[in-house]
Amino acid sequence: MRRVTRVTGVVIGVGAAIGAVAWMLRDRIAKPQPAPAPPAARFRVSPPPTAERTDGDDLAAIRGIGPVFKARLAAAGISRFDELAAASPDRLADIAGVPEPRAREWVDQARTLA
Repeated sequence: MRRVTRVTGVVIGVGAAIGAVAWMLRDRIAKPQPAPAPPAARFRVSPPPTAERTDGDDLAAIRGIGPVFKARLAAAGISRFDELAAASPDRLADIAGVPEPRAREWVDQARTLA
């Protein structure tokens, strides 16, 4: 009888240990781990395509005007030095998305080149 009691106690103890381990690991067993999020897509923003006029001046000769600002000005219909010189710095700042003092410098440079 002692032997049966001892074997029964060992079996119950092992079963309790297995149950305790399963209880501790229940979150890992029951819930699948979420997959890592894919990396964010990287892209470049290019200036909008514009039709360049052949009779326009090279606005890139003005310090601070590169291809992006040249494209923004061309989209607004400004492609010559005299048109740039005639524009108000407020309007020019809104078109190109630059601060007004920078637009004022562009107007001054365009007046000397016109």
